[in-house]
Amino acid sequence: MEKIKVLHLFSSYTIGGAEKQTLLTAINLNDLSNKFEPVVAAPKNSFLYKQAQLKGVKVTDFVCRGTFTPTGIIRLINIIKKENIKILHVHQGKLFWTALLMKLFFNIKVVLHRRQDTRHKWYAKWHYKIADKTLTVSQAVRNNLLKYEKVPEDKVRVLYNSFDFDKFINDEDCSDIIKEYNLENKFVIGTVAAIVSLEGKGQQYLIEAISELRNKYPNIIGLIVGDGAGKILQQEYAKKLGVDDIVKFTGYQSNIPKYLKVMNIFCLLSCGTEGFGNVNLEAQFKKIPVITTTVGGNPETIIDKKTGILIEPRNTEQLISAIEKIVSDKKFAEQMAVDGNKFVVENFSKQKFVDNITTIYESVLDA
Repeated sequence: MEKIKVLHLFSSYTIGGAEKQTLLTAINLNDLSNKFEPVVAAPKNSFLYKQAQLKGVKVTDFVCRGTFTPTGIIRLINIIKKENIKILHVHQGKLFWTALLMKLFFNIKVVLHRRQDTRHKWYAKWHYKIADKTLTVSQAVRNNLLKYEKVPEDKVRVLYNSFDFDKFINDEDCSDIIKEYNLENKFVIGTVAAIVSLEGKGQQYLIEAISELRNKYPNIIGLIVGDGAGKILQQEYAKKLGVDDIVKFTGYQSNIPKYLKVMNIFCLLSCGTEGFGNVNLEAQFKKIPVITTTVGGNPETIIDKKTGILIEPRNTEQLISAIEKIVSDKKFAEQMAVDGNKFVVENFSKQKFVDNITTIYESVLDA
């Protein structure tokens, strides 16, 4: 039986979380689906194009500078006709209207994908009413689409991210990191996130917690992986609190599994919005106890008090309490590590993702 072609649309050159998840979606469908064939449309020199090609996914060059760029629209029309596309799966907000325009020309279904929990301007609400289906990365994002954008309930489905087991399954040699940051025989509490401000993704509160705990736990170390405009501010803050010797900043790192391996506790302390804290899954898969906030989709990435601990955002006291619980109760920490790995394996496998997205695509075609 000939497979039904789905065009995955993303006109971006960057290497971000959305691009990586788009790539993983296409790879999983390509490898595991018996019904749907992915085709990736992205700029020829982009990360997404090159990686899709490398992984054996059919890919085609597509550039669209803005919503109604004539060259982008014409190119999209040509791709749809040439490849006989039946579903247009759009992973980038700026292309929503471009894709929906295709419904005027073709008998085609349009699926929009929302990974961020942000508010749109009034006219953007029509995206979701015209589209055949909108996918969200978490129930939290779905709830806010229903509440603020007034999207019809039957038009929004949650599709949790797939987890890239292959990338995290290897046992990395992290001896160089241990040596560089003097982590030998240390208890490492780490985080991985962009640093956009002093507060950032809650790194400020991790620095405060380290400051409060250093006398009680002399071997404690904070490891902050990430970069951004707020990095210097956080380094100055660590110096102000007298912990610049035990709070280490690594800058941006591409090999996240290697840095996770040296951590005894992982924290994602989101304060503003968080569509879905994917790095929480990564830490749990590597059998690291997780502390995360109640912001956005974070609560959907752990089982509270079983695979991780949920705390309120911007609450240093709760963070300290959670850290002390894990540090002082070794048996609890060990069981949490085992349960966390099991939780990720059972709920975020590639096959489960493909089964879920297949059901969604089928419902769109049958509507």
